[in-house]
Amino acid sequence: MAIGETQTLANPGADVAEDVKVSLSTFSEMVGFPVDFIKKELLIDGEELTMEDLRKSMLTYLENKNESLKA
Repeated sequence: MAIGETQTLANPGADVAEDVKVSLSTFSEMVGFPVDFIKKELLIDGEELTMEDLRKSMLTYLENKNESLKA
């Protein structure tokens, strides 16, 4: 797969390189949440992202939720 090419994640258990872009619509189908909800909650722009970007966004989301629960 060429760098920057979107991977559709037909096999969700397969290893995904950090720089491979993932379609947000495919991710949405996998997790069962609407794309707009994912974008809003994880503060994501665009229609694709790398796994590294997804992990960073999810970590930020969890840290923010954890802080709001402490307050």
